[in-house]
Amino acid sequence: MTDEHTKIRAATPADYRAVLKVMQDAGLDTDGVMVLGTTYWLMEKDGEAVGAIGLEHGDGVSLLRGAAVSPTVRGQGLGRALVMSAVTHAQLRGDKSLYMFSTGGDWESFGFTQIPLAIVMSDIPDAPQVTHYRQSAARPGSTTWMRSLS
Repeated sequence: MTDEHTKIRAATPADYRAVLKVMQDAGLDTDGVMVLGTTYWLMEKDGEAVGAIGLEHGDGVSLLRGAAVSPTVRGQGLGRALVMSAVTHAQLRGDKSLYMFSTGGDWESFGFTQIPLAIVMSDIPDAPQVTHYRQSAARPGSTTWMRSLS
């Protein structure tokens, strides 16, 4: 959970290193972090960057990019707060669906259901993660998820 000591704010280009560090500390792939067409948020606890999350935007859909919380603050509900802030942002921008790739985790508790990779590939073909997959043939996670926002 967030409190008066924990804030989530839109990341700016000046936050690039902080976003990168949080994602690296969490063991996530950082290729393409903060590329054009992606919105990021930074979570700070007592002024220190402890979480980051991004959305790659398409036409009426978004793709979750890197939900990361520093290992030192895990277990406090901060990851859930980050994910839900991204869900809210996608809803407010009018997205009908939110997609994500994952190597694990309980994404059903966030309202996501597993879907075939081909759906994401066709619904948001220009997303940086999808473009990277097409170029490298390296699957971006072992499972593909969708949350309906309608």
